[in-house]
Amino acid sequence: MISFLIQGGVVLIPILALSVIAVALIIQKSVYFINIRNRVEDLGAYVIEALQTGKGRAVLSELQRLNCPEARVLLAGLQARRAGQSQELISLHMESIAMRSADDLEKHVPYLASIANLATLLGLLGTVTGMIVSFLNLKVSGVSDPALLAGGISQALITTAAGLTVAIPSLLFFHIFRQKVNRTLARMEIAASELLTFLSRQKRPERRV
Repeated sequence: MISFLIQGGVVLIPILALSVIAVALIIQKSVYFINIRNRVEDLGAYVIEALQTGKGRAVLSELQRLNCPEARVLLAGLQARRAGQSQELISLHMESIAMRSADDLEKHVPYLASIANLATLLGLLGTVTGMIVSFLNLKVSGVSDPALLAGGISQALITTAAGLTVAIPSLLFFHIFRQKVNRTLARMEIAASELLTFLSRQKRPERRV
């Protein structure tokens, strides 16, 4: 392992550092998305159905137990409704929670794309420097000795492989997490829109949930 690091050259050090950061981010975001999984397929419709059947208090308690962004947005709207606030203020409360949830969803995800780009570029840099070393050795020796070229070519191949090894999974998980973020944001927007539409149809604001 040590000889492998020595052959990779100095460029391999930041690539290894990026790999550690990438693994930590992937684990952190994976655990986060597992924890915010929504156990109800269409939470907005579920809440509206509960309100229509007079189960407002029960659905409030259930939303407080859920940890998904949709639940937090709907809970903010229902709590504002119970406080007797206007439709505009209810919408503002829900929008505020939605923005906070969106920030939490996207947190650290763009770093994976940056790590993928940096790892690829560092691998390319190692390739270039390795080839430069090879040709300098060839120039100094003045003979076509394969042993002199082997060191530089080995460095070039090791850093290229290391860079791609870090970049590929980082880019893969970036797109996976990005899709999860987009789907969650869409579900959150749909649920909020459904609840606001339902509340706007209520004739008497005094009728609390």
